[in-house]
Amino acid sequence: MKINNLLLLPLIFTISSFAADEIKWGISVGYESINYGITLENTDPGTSSSDIAAPNSISEGDMSYGAVAIAFDVRAGKHSFSLKSANGDSDDLMPSDDFPFPGWKNVDTNERSETSFNYSYKLSNNWSIAAGMYFGENEREFTHSKIFPSNGSSAYQWDTQELGMQTSESEGTYIAGVYQDQLADKWFWYGKLGYQTSTFDIDQTYKYGEQAIASQAWLDAGNTQAELVSNFIGGTGLYEWDIVYAVETEGSAAVLGLGLVYVITPTDTITFGYERKNYSYDKGEVVKYTYAGLSTGNTDQVGTVDDATTGTTFDEEADYLTITYRHQF
Repeated sequence: MKINNLLLLPLIFTISSFAADEIKWGISVGYESINYGITLENTDPGTSSSDIAAPNSISEGDMSYGAVAIAFDVRAGKHSFSLKSANGDSDDLMPSDDFPFPGWKNVDTNERSETSFNYSYKLSNNWSIAAGMYFGENEREFTHSKIFPSNGSSAYQWDTQELGMQTSESEGTYIAGVYQDQLADKWFWYGKLGYQTSTFDIDQTYKYGEQAIASQAWLDAGNTQAELVSNFIGGTGLYEWDIVYAVETEGSAAVLGLGLVYVITPTDTITFGYERKNYSYDKGEVVKYTYAGLSTGNTDQVGTVDDATTGTTFDEEADYLTITYRHQF
């Protein structure tokens, strides 16, 4: 994770004031119910065959998962800092049919993590301004598959698969205004509205394989799978390539948050929160596209595609329902 040094200036300033203010430390443990969605739209028919989404297509994916969140914070006078981390996992982010291309099948598992560093300055009893850094990562392990007919032969088909990992990383900085007020004895509420700028990097590393499989007509004629593949170079009928494909883009997001805080004791609170983020990213730039043959008969197929382009834009949205317990030391 990159660090924006400008956002560390409030920390330096606050440390200098610690001598004059009482330092209060806190730790929070919470549970988050998260609904995450992504929309991929590719309007350019001339893009790379390894593009994230098929040309002239819109693909939507979503997943719901639970995550345990842990945060540490320090407060001194009008300043406060916190460091928060949350992790969760889910199956089947992207559609099971017609993804990544028409006629293909998709199965995926996902591990998602989010880390944020937050700074807040209290302007008055009700108003605060917040800023910080955010880092999110989703590791999507996928299997894409499709059966292709053989050109000019009824003896076999191609069982085609893509097996690999797609790592999506978003990193950004945000600024937000926060309003809070008391509702009743021991109950407070808050609202937050913010803006975030982010970079979004997607890296796909996978193995593309084509296996010749005997057709029913070949088998009905008394032939076998072993006899079929013996006709191919290497005697396996299998051809594989290692593919690496990476895209970088950038965009922005609106952030909305609402919550209730219940004060159990002067040092213990429970917070019930809702937050929504909507990201929009432009068409990116292909920064890496390499391939390397792995099988007898294609090991000489090694190279780099220097003129690859991507037509895919990305829209992300995430809804968070949270419950958090905080203890102040």
